[in-house]
Amino acid sequence: METRPARFSPEIRRALRVDVSAALLFTVFASLTTPFIGLILRRELGATPLQLSVMSAAGGACLLLSLAWARALGGRPPLPYLVWPSFVARGLFLFVPLASSAWSFVSLVVAANVFGAAAAPAQAAVVERLYPRAARGRALGLVRMAGAALGVGLALAAAVLGMAASLRQRSLPVPAAAENGERAVGGLRQAWAAVRDDDVFRRLLVASFLFGAGCWIQTPAHPLLLVDVLHVSAAQVGVFAAAAAVATLVGSAWWGELVDRRSSLDALWMMYVVGAATPAICALAWNPWMLVASSVTDALFGIGLDLVWMIVVIDLAGPRRAAQYVAIGATLAGVRGVLGPLLGGLVIWALGVRAVYLVGLALMAGAAWLVARESGRHAVVYCQS
Repeated sequence: METRPARFSPEIRRALRVDVSAALLFTVFASLTTPFIGLILRRELGATPLQLSVMSAAGGACLLLSLAWARALGGRPPLPYLVWPSFVARGLFLFVPLASSAWSFVSLVVAANVFGAAAAPAQAAVVERLYPRAARGRALGLVRMAGAALGVGLALAAAVLGMAASLRQRSLPVPAAAENGERAVGGLRQAWAAVRDDDVFRRLLVASFLFGAGCWIQTPAHPLLLVDVLHVSAAQVGVFAAAAAVATLVGSAWWGELVDRRSSLDALWMMYVVGAATPAICALAWNPWMLVASSVTDALFGIGLDLVWMIVVIDLAGPRRAAQYVAIGATLAGVRGVLGPLLGGLVIWALGVRAVYLVGLALMAGAAWLVARESGRHAVVYCQS
């Protein structure tokens, strides 16, 4: 039976003030970098499908270090292990102006992913300590929603500036003759024991692997779909980012409420269903503006993936094993992150760009079915606090 959520305690409100301000700052950074990485690589630096696949696969390979990062965390205070790796990861983008080739740009992105992955186990430990289970979904949803609200304005501003740049070019004085111009966490043995002894976690890892593989296999196809197939402009990318920001704003609140009112497994399979809509739209898109819809579904499942999966793992692991369970999940994400983009590159070579999205759709739909079945068999048991 659903119950009315209680108000946040003063301690949670103090934590939220810091968390929300950090989310706002990160949103500015992400809004000015993430949407344009693939576009710059393909259009400006001429990245090949191989380079796009290698970038995505190398980013996934960074996650293979997650168990090592969790082991380094051990029983130490988790906050420094969250702050400093992410600080370095974002600081590496200061060197982007020096990237003169596709490979140098890819190297910077991969290095940022290495340090970003180091913060994931510590983030789970920080969240588990800061927010009691009864308020965890709403608290995390509020943090994400604050970032999304700022993202709406930034994305709209980017779109307007992009369109203004296009219109400004109408005033160029082009001469007629120039018309053609140019806990203590163990290693692999302990991780295997944890997976072996926890049936629910093991089955969820299988579903997560399928879903994640469906996501990763699409990564080398996105820049090709944008640039080569649909000929998307920078201004349109800004519009897509604005639509995604609005969807994130709505999704942050909705997923947070849902995961506090119902089983986190219920929220997980619903999130997987939403995620499966993205490759379906991309496979059918014949016009750039159709990608507004895929941007919305991608943002909805992206915020759900960030929020819901962490809570599912914490529910299953409990406070002492949260970092280890997150590291196990991230390590498997690294495996599929290496294999998925490379497989995606092969599918593009053999069958074309749109075939990748059909394969991704099948994998993600299968994952949603597995989690829905698991949710029907087991309720995640946790203590309300």
